[in-house]
Amino acid sequence: MTENPEDPNAQQRPDGVPPTPPPQPGGQTPQNPPPQGPPPQNPPPQGPPPGYGPPPGQPSGQQGFSASGLASDLSGDAKGLFGSLFDLSFTHYITPKIVRIVYVIGMVVLALGWLVAIIVGFTDSIGAGLFVLLFGWIFVLLYLVMFRILLEFYTAVVSTAETIQKYAHRDGVR
Repeated sequence: MTENPEDPNAQQRPDGVPPTPPPQPGGQTPQNPPPQGPPPQNPPPQGPPPGYGPPPGQPSGQQGFSASGLASDLSGDAKGLFGSLFDLSFTHYITPKIVRIVYVIGMVVLALGWLVAIIVGFTDSIGAGLFVLLFGWIFVLLYLVMFRILLEFYTAVVSTAETIQKYAHRDGVR
């Protein structure tokens, strides 16, 4: 056994286990051994918090929500592109159906705009044409990124609205 340089009375065992405490006056040793292993964890609570139950009019108990059931409800759309376009009640959204087409049109318009800028640059001067040719793609790429973010925002808003509408329909709110 080696001695601890900080405390000349403490001894350390070679296997790294701390020594047992010295006996207390009266010949008794402390009865509190150090805890072994990780502390016990409480199981997670089951069910809703107290005071929260099922919606009014529904029986109590587990309803068994199925995410796959909601996903299948969201994917099935009874109306097509033109049916959604002329839906005057605005219950079917057209944005998810046309967002790819709009993005491709945006890419084509940006590419054609860059091509026109190159032609106009070279008709003005060779230096301006070379500048637009070498650095114009950076501006086109930045506009494309901003356009993509805008379309993703619109798609996320519509997707959120569709999901809320499905929940409302499922719960009988709407």
